[in-house]
Amino acid sequence: MAESLQIAFYIVSPIGTFLAVATAYYAIYRQTRPCVVVYYEPNPDTASLIDLVIRNIGMGTARDISFSAPLPILCWGIEKPDSSESKQIDHKIPFLAPGKELRFNAGQYGGLKDRVQDGIGVSTQYTFITPLRSSKKGTDTSMLDVNYMQHAGTKNSAAQDLSDALKGKNHTVFINMNKSLASISKSLSELAEKRGDA
Repeated sequence: MAESLQIAFYIVSPIGTFLAVATAYYAIYRQTRPCVVVYYEPNPDTASLIDLVIRNIGMGTARDISFSAPLPILCWGIEKPDSSESKQIDHKIPFLAPGKELRFNAGQYGGLKDRVQDGIGVSTQYTFITPLRSSKKGTDTSMLDVNYMQHAGTKNSAAQDLSDALKGKNHTVFINMNKSLASISKSLSELAEKRGDA
């Protein structure tokens, strides 16, 4: 009986140890794996603009990132595409750290809708370093779609409105203040010149 228990222990113990090591390795592996997503989202500042975002939401660094299909950008036209030429991202991205993103000006709804239609499935391929310091390939799949933005709001952010106001791009109290300050400055300069002559 004692020999049977000892033999069972010799069999079960290595299996238990292997399972514990494998579980620990898998947990560490998941913490070092990148996850790269690609999508369109409304520009946070300017109402009619849409950004292309490439973001690493994983825990590891993605290297040599490439895409299965070119990513359309600079597609202009709000309701329908205009005649300007659009571009696309079809080159590799060398490096994207965890939690970081790249943001490109994708264009406007009408221009993008003409290019992506009902969506483009994109596979993102990359390499990353495993916990054992070996290089491994990874693939994530995203869907480029703009249909959900068809009825998106058309309001600029407060920061953009303030910036436009200070630059004089929209008619606000700032324009009148700038004119008044310029007039006061001119009057003070003229008074200083008269005092200097006297």
